Amino acid sequence: MAAGSEKTTSTDPTTAAIRANYSRVATTYAGQWAETLAHHGRALAERLLPDGRALRWVGEVGCGPGLVLADLERLAPDARVVGIDLTEEMLHQAPTRFDRVAADAQALPFRSGTLDAVLMPFVLFHVPDLPLALSEVRRTLAAGGSFGAVTWFEHDPHQAYQVWVEVIDEYGAPPDPAPQMPSHAVTSDPGKLEIALQTAGFGSIEITVERFHHHPTAARFLAHSQVIGAMARRIEQLPSDRRTACLAAAERELSRLEPDAFIESGTVLYVTATAT
Repeated sequence: MAAGSEKTTSTDPTTAAIRANYSRVATTYAGQWAETLAHHGRALAERLLPDGRALRWVGEVGCGPGLVLADLERLAPDARVVGIDLTEEMLHQAPTRFDRVAADAQALPFRSGTLDAVLMPFVLFHVPDLPLALSEVRRTLAAGGSFGAVTWFEHDPHQAYQVWVEVIDEYGAPPDPAPQMPSHAVTSDPGKLEIALQTAGFGSIEITVERFHHHPTAARFLAHSQVIGAMARRIEQLPSDRRTACLAAAERELSRLEPDAFIESGTVLYVTATAT
């Protein structure tokens, strides 16, 4: 594969909606939310690649703006590190010294047995056809290759988010037009996820529950919530005047909260497995 950016496409409507969403929010995502998630991507990489010097190819599927690619390079210094993402706009944020490929996880553009390790932090729940995506990852891995993922498990009560939802509901925002987590019912259930991995051809599966913690300021929470996530997609559907009034009301209500109300916490699943 030549260095630079290559592209494959998908016509699946859910995949297309997810691509369109991340294309729209790429710059904001890179500047606000990506670093929060990258902490777990780095921790997963440390767990998955304790001795990466023998590896030839390492890929991150769903790399976003590429904040973990340098860590993969550090852990596997002799490997060729590849960032794969559904969205070209995300890949434009990634360091250009790495190979970058715009591709669907359900149709990876690699020959069978090419990769020695694949990471997918905070990606699996986005995939419409989870069995297909896991089978594709297994196909691209060499026998004995390593796979790692992080997925959402449970969220603690989040006061600021609840206030945000209540204000949006009050202003009559329609439902989320394009839900982004079609496989969450499986990827948030350790038992179901283990079965899915076994069915796709993985063994030595380990799934652990880890804590997640994020503490933005009120201003950063509101800026993020207007652009990224289901509530942002809902508010976009309001007429401009009603949207403006809704945002003003949200800012007013959120300003009354204590700083701890903005803490987002909960648990995530760390997954490691081996291609059998």
